Amino acid sequence: MTVAMSQRAQWCMVREREAEYAARWASGAWRGVLLRAATGASYTLVYEGRAGGPAGPDFRDAVLLGADGTRLYGDIELHLRASGWRQHGHDRDPRYNNVVLHVLVRSEHPAHGGDFASPTPLASGGIAATVALDAASSAGHAPQAWPCARLAQRCGGNEVKSLLIQAGLRRFTERAAVYAQALEQWSRVGYEPGEWTAVDRALFVALAEALAYGRDREALRQAGEQLAAGQPADALLAEVERLPRVERARLLGLLRLHTRWRRTGPWLPLRSALARGSPQQAGMELVELLRVHGGEVSAGRARIVAANVSLPFAAAYANTREDAALAARAQAVYLALPGLPSNTITRLMSRQIGLARLPAGAAAQLGLHDLWSRWCREKRCAECQCAHLAPASRRS
Repeated sequence: MTVAMSQRAQWCMVREREAEYAARWASGAWRGVLLRAATGASYTLVYEGRAGGPAGPDFRDAVLLGADGTRLYGDIELHLRASGWRQHGHDRDPRYNNVVLHVLVRSEHPAHGGDFASPTPLASGGIAATVALDAASSAGHAPQAWPCARLAQRCGGNEVKSLLIQAGLRRFTERAAVYAQALEQWSRVGYEPGEWTAVDRALFVALAEALAYGRDREALRQAGEQLAAGQPADALLAEVERLPRVERARLLGLLRLHTRWRRTGPWLPLRSALARGSPQQAGMELVELLRVHGGEVSAGRARIVAANVSLPFAAAYANTREDAALAARAQAVYLALPGLPSNTITRLMSRQIGLARLPAGAAAQLGLHDLWSRWCREKRCAECQCAHLAPASRRS
């Protein structure tokens, strides 16, 4: 009993120290610092990454600069000792396959059980570099602020909101182009009379994938393709129990949507919803159309699907038919759509540019995603629109 309590106390101390260093890492304490691996490679930390969730690497989307000037993107895992990687099973866990840097609090001599000189093995068969913080050239300095820091205070809320809506519309246009390609691809797939059209099939597959944003997108997309191709829904029920809880619920939601639209296909109900009332009313109709009561497709998830799929898909369809009125209506409903549930990206970007809360409306919130994916994820700050938005005092 005493030994067990002692082991637990040691484990708690290790976790507390790792949490302490993880907090310092998250604060940017090593941003701009040269990190040297025992193998001889060196990396300058451009961005420490955003905090990971409860399952998976400690930090995601980190940016490193190699000695030859090339950039390296991936995840970061931090441990007190090198042995923590294998002890926690990360070498067998595919969720850690994108780790590019295994960060140790301190280096360890092999004679003392350390393995600092060895690369970190990944489940994919690849390796990640291992660095130790006590071997860093310097640390603890105040990290340089990003050019977009406190942008809302420096340039004014209206200017920032305009920038975000423009970015949201750019994302809308790009997604519409993707769905136009999908429509063209599905149009080449033959189907029998009475079956769903190419438009219905392309839309349903996109909706299926969107139900799994942030989860197992491939599993839901494959289910959507099978249903759209006319396979019976019963064939997918056996898959339900093998999926994790969230994916299981969303697959059930997808099956219920398929039952709902079995005779009409999804496109006709969607287009009808777009035509009803004001853009705000049409948005509410669309969300209700996509919602499955009982938690399988919540109202929040339905808004995500409407903003990311249904409305840009409608614009894509309109553009292929040269239907300017429908294209304008889809964009108007998109701009009127209420805000979406927050996620790690929208929260991070809102804090970074100095917003007190998430911007109102789906378009502006998706504008945060556009800025993140286009420039901020890779920290190409010099190219970002935020770096070139003039403060209000300069414009006057």
